[in-house]
Amino acid sequence: MRKLMMAVGAVAAMAMVTGCSKRDNVAEQRQDVAEAQGEARQEVAEIRQDEQQDIANTQRNAQEDIAESQREANEEIASAQEDVRDEQADLAEAQRDRNDELAQGGSGTAGAMAAATSVSGRVLSTSGNSLTVVDTSNNRQLKLKTNDQSRILQNNQEVKLGDLKEGDQVRASYVQDGKDMVVRELSVTQNVTPTK
Repeated sequence: MRKLMMAVGAVAAMAMVTGCSKRDNVAEQRQDVAEAQGEARQEVAEIRQDEQQDIANTQRNAQEDIAESQREANEEIASAQEDVRDEQADLAEAQRDRNDELAQGGSGTAGAMAAATSVSGRVLSTSGNSLTVVDTSNNRQLKLKTNDQSRILQNNQEVKLGDLKEGDQVRASYVQDGKDMVVRELSVTQNVTPTK
């Protein structure tokens, strides 16, 4: 019996050892699973942190690109504005030079005629001290003014502005006086044929 008891004890001990061994395996597996979950959470956290860092870097780079583009655009605008100012200054200087040349011409005919512009055309209308002429070279209307120095000739005789008729062919020389085009000399080259 003693042998039997010993055999039963040995079997029971083996069963206990086996049960403990299985419990140890389950505990180890649980620990392995917990470690794997911890590592997975750590990897996910690192991936998210890397993604957020990449997003932040991309946003910062985009903002720097936008700021650089704005700086370049502002520089181009400033340069264009400076070019316009330079052109305006050149234009003002040219106008001053032209006015000085006209002023130096004084009342002398040579100075006034040197700065005069000529036009050939036909009379469209007259009113007061001005007349409208249609330039035959480009069909453009010019409003010319007359003053005390203006000479109006018809058949080499001085006439008054009111003597001109619509349709008369004329040749005029004029100078720019501010915004006005002032006649120096106007000659009728062909009278309009009166209607019968």
